[in-house]
Amino acid sequence: MEHRRKAGRRAPTSGVAGLGAPALKAVAAVASPNAGALPNITAVIEGGGQIMVGTVAPIRDAAVAHDGKRTLAMLRRRPHEAIADLLARLDAAIGTAKATGTRVDEINTKGASHRYEI
Repeated sequence: MEHRRKAGRRAPTSGVAGLGAPALKAVAAVASPNAGALPNITAVIEGGGQIMVGTVAPIRDAAVAHDGKRTLAMLRRRPHEAIADLLARLDAAIGTAKATGTRVDEINTKGASHRYEI
């Protein structure tokens, strides 16, 4: 009896379509119910800036907005404050910073022995 060659194992398919893969059908975008709820954060991101929320070592629970040229706001999360509330405060702080031209800074307090630049 002849030996048959077993079929080789196939490489697992990737979750990312390759260059030769057919295009996916377009799906209509559905507007979020909160679309436009944070207009200043949206403007910073769409303008090439960035928003950081979380640990910005050594500061825990921070929210920072940077427009690509300068830091607009540096906030500390209050005890038991929801992330949504922190983002709302960050959005308001960005608006204040743009209106007044000064940074809103809750990280560098007058009594602090260290100053942090982000």
